[in-house]
Amino acid sequence: MTNNKAAQQMKMFKKEILQMPEGYYSSGPNPNLEKFVQEHATPYDPATDDYDVPPFDKPIKTTKATAIYNMHTYWSKKPHDAIREYIKHYTQPGDLVLDPFCGSGGTALAALMEGRKAIAIDLSPAATFITKNYCTPVDVDELQRSFNELEAAIKPEMDWLYETRCDRCDGRAMTNYVVWSYVFECPRCLNRMPLFDCPEAEVPEKSGKGTKKVTVCPYCQKNRHLEEISTLSTKRFEPVPVLVNYECLDGCTPKRGERTHNDTDPKKEEYFKRYDLAKIAEIEENQIPYWYPNNKMLNSKRDNYQRWGVLWRKYHFGINKVSDFFTKRNLWALALIKKEIELVDNSNLRSALLGIFSASILAVSRMIRESNTATLPGTYYIPQISKEIFVWSTYSNKFRVKIKGQEEINELIKTNKLLISTQPCQDLSIIKNDSVDYIFTDPPYSGTVQYGELNFIWEAWLNFNTNWHDQEIIVNDFRKVN
Repeated sequence: MTNNKAAQQMKMFKKEILQMPEGYYSSGPNPNLEKFVQEHATPYDPATDDYDVPPFDKPIKTTKATAIYNMHTYWSKKPHDAIREYIKHYTQPGDLVLDPFCGSGGTALAALMEGRKAIAIDLSPAATFITKNYCTPVDVDELQRSFNELEAAIKPEMDWLYETRCDRCDGRAMTNYVVWSYVFECPRCLNRMPLFDCPEAEVPEKSGKGTKKVTVCPYCQKNRHLEEISTLSTKRFEPVPVLVNYECLDGCTPKRGERTHNDTDPKKEEYFKRYDLAKIAEIEENQIPYWYPNNKMLNSKRDNYQRWGVLWRKYHFGINKVSDFFTKRNLWALALIKKEIELVDNSNLRSALLGIFSASILAVSRMIRESNTATLPGTYYIPQISKEIFVWSTYSNKFRVKIKGQEEINELIKTNKLLISTQPCQDLSIIKNDSVDYIFTDPPYSGTVQYGELNFIWEAWLNFNTNWHDQEIIVNDFRKVN
């Protein structure tokens, strides 16, 4: 067979598997499940079956540092290439693989890569949506074109949201990130200051043995007294912007510059007030013109400052809605991107762009620490000093990872025989006995990972059902689910 003919056949095959005929259902059980099993299962016959596979006893070398793994964050997920080893060992091409707690779809993806058929089930619509995006080949050239069109559509408004000025050449600049710090009141001198301004110092332990490093009041320190500013017990006030990192668009070298609210350079301090604080104030004075989720966390009927779930913390101070986890500027930018994505006609490309969007959401929330560009996994933690990151930069970075991972997926997937269903797994009687060849699953770890609560922000942004938690198989003392 000539190379051209082989390439053409491969292209036709890849085009064929761009769709999942049995469908993906984000809001309920897939009605095609029984039909899918009937068509793709191999009935078990004890008289003729000679299945005899020894236990899996090989070491597996794997890494999470891959484009496919990093296409989307999910809680406690396993690398798909490790799962592939189990599927290759225990099954044959064409066998039917089931994962009733599919999470982000690692099992389904591994099965498709090994030429097996797969059923992926999860109660969380965020999980099945991520699974769908992981397991669906996408034409990367078309995806790139859609991304370019999206970028062009949002650019004027995105530029307005993050524009600032360079304090070196007085030229145009874009905000890379803003550091926000909660303000605390010193219990001794009663001065209020951002925690960002508070130095660290060594103070004696209460026991009298040794010293410890604590954050202290800068005003008291000047008067030769070390008064600790405890983030747990000191009176706290709303966060304020304290540092801006920007990129000059008019030729400065290096491109990046930085300034603080109390900068020792008078010009930098002036520009911080004139351009950075003024932009934030301008945004605050306007209403966001697009839809964004205003759901109370976990659809709680409680008032502000009251617990809404296991992951609620006292230090959240009124973080009661999904929107409370974002600055207004980043909330606006996310709403703008989502509005434009919804206008994409091609459902496959729209889904892929929304998948990138969902992968970006938490990475531009108030949960990003000043010292790190990642959230603390498995929890909702708003740090005392946080970083407001330019939303489009994050989305663009996630897009590049998606393209790289998608190219690998397109090359490795061998079949489109996949069914995804959003439903509980307590009753799978519709799947007849002896019809599944292999089950590989990773069920919840008691109450260690609160999947329902952690997926809530994604599901709210994607307009999915957020009222399924009473059916979740998890230990959750707040909901009395055991």
